[in-house]
Formats: sequence, structure tokens, C-alpha cells
Amino acid sequence: MAANQLSQVSQVYCLGSRLLLSAVVRAAPRPEGILAAVTTEEEGLAKVVRHQPDLLVVSEGLERGCGVELTLRVKRDHPRTRVLLLVSRNASRSRAREAIAAGCDGVLRDAGLGAGGELAAIRTICHGGQVIDRSLEDLWRQPVETVPRLSQREKQVMAAVARGYNNQEIARHLILSADTVKTHVSRVLVKLSARDRTHATVRALELGLLEWPANGNHR
Repeated sequence: MAANQLSQVSQVYCLGSRLLLSAVVRAAPRPEGILAAVTTEEEGLAKVVRHQPDLLVVSEGLERGCGVELTLRVKRDHPRTRVLLLVSRNASRSRAREAIAAGCDGVLRDAGLGAGGELAAIRTICHGGQVIDRSLEDLWRQPVETVPRLSQREKQVMAAVARGYNNQEIARHLILSADTVKTHVSRVLVKLSARDRTHATVRALELGLLEWPANGNHR
């Protein structure tokens, strides 16, 4: 079933390691879903522009250029493309936070690529959810002087948003009307000064208002 789901997701890979890139392509359950596999920032951007893929998987370190910078460029000019960023143990806190703020849809340790976790992460991301490696929690969390307060219901709604549920699905799950769910989401956007649902999820995670989603947590 996972293979069938991934076959419907058009993907571009941009990784700094040619060996890892080759291994990922060979191990793909449905390699026809991979439209391009490159190793530099400019190549990655060119492939995104050409193919308009559903998903870009990019490593922080590239042969030339920077994976975080590529993430910023893609999310700015091609927001429909979902981005899974792979970071190293020595990832730059400020640069990684830039990627998250720009709307990066998932962040995983690059050491785990090929172990199967990325497949679950991709499914989650392509369903509209967000994936952040639990071991990276301290990388994004920032101290703040004032933390907005969310009601228990608002937290329940945002937890469902983080898993990729739309308003109708959240309404059925929490036994609410879709209008009520929309109202809760709107209030959270205001409280967190967020520009959209994805940004609100990131802000809620940063501020400790939501539990960090486990890898591959999806609907």
C-alpha cells in the first residue's frame, strides 16, 4: 500500500551525497515517481521549476550550494511543492529555523534516510501533515517571554491540523460543526500571529503548546 501511495507522489531528490542518492533511488518502491535526482542547489531548483513536483527531498549539505537556501527558494516561489529537509547532527540552528519559518513541511535527521522512516514521513507530509524528528526538538524550540494560551479544544484542533486533517475531518473526529472548527483555527491564527495553518502548527510546536509529532504520524 505504501508503494502505491508513493507512486502517485512526484518527487525530486537533491542530496549532497552521490552514494546516498544512488542508494535511495535504487531502494525506492516505485522509482518511476522520482522525476530527478541531483546534488546541487541550482540543479535542484531547476528540476523543481521544470517538473513542479509534489515533493522535494533535500539535504542540508549539498555538493554546491545549501539545502536550507534551496528550501527557502522553493517555498517562496513554488509553495505547492512540499519539502522534506534532511539535517545533520551539526545543523545550524539559525539556518534550520529559517527553513521552518519559510514553511518547510518536514525535518528529519539525514542519518535515518533509507531506514524506512522517510517513507512514513513522506506519506504524512503529502497528506498535509507535518513531521519533525523528535531528536531535533531543541533545535527549533525558542525561549519566549510570553506564551499565548490555547484552550483545550484549540489544542485538540491544532493537534489534528498537525496530522493533516481538514476542517470536515476534524469536525467528525471531535464531534463539532465544521464552522466551529474553522472558528477555532481562526482564533489560533490570531493568537499565534500565524499567516496560515502550517505556520500556526510550527508556532504551536515551537512554543510547546502541542506535543511534537512522532515520525510518520499521519491520518
